[in-house]
Amino acid sequence: MVGKIIPLVESYLGSIKEGHLTKMGSKRSKKPIKRRKSQGVIKRRLDVRFSKHIRDIENNICGFCGAKGKRMECHHGVVHRRYMNTRYEPDNCACVCGGCHRFLSDFPKINTEFFRKRIGAGRMEQLEILARSGKKVDLEQVEIELKRKMEALE
Repeated sequence: MVGKIIPLVESYLGSIKEGHLTKMGSKRSKKPIKRRKSQGVIKRRLDVRFSKHIRDIENNICGFCGAKGKRMECHHGVVHRRYMNTRYEPDNCACVCGGCHRFLSDFPKINTEFFRKRIGAGRMEQLEILARSGKKVDLEQVEIELKRKMEALE
């Protein structure tokens, strides 16, 4: 009896070392598990690309004070970036320097006037309606469209 158990245990231990058995002892597939990227990972990558896209469109020039420089930021002006429907809308954003970004964030009335002059009251209203529409956003599709737009600029 002992002679039959020892080869079985050795076989089991060898399989564990090779990574073929799970804790319960069943064999698992050798195919790698394809995991969907989390929404947070996609959002972060899109935020970086979209910010670069806005800064490239405006040639790294502050839309508020006219300063030129390396430290430009993407400012979401009409509707806060937490609304996914308008988060990646170019009309909802402006390339601004760090100082102007803080200033516009701290003074909403001046921010509203800045964007009213920039895109018009009608477009501002459209963005506000779109932001609160509750429409589901496909981030992977947004990423594909953004890549296409960035390639067209180059």
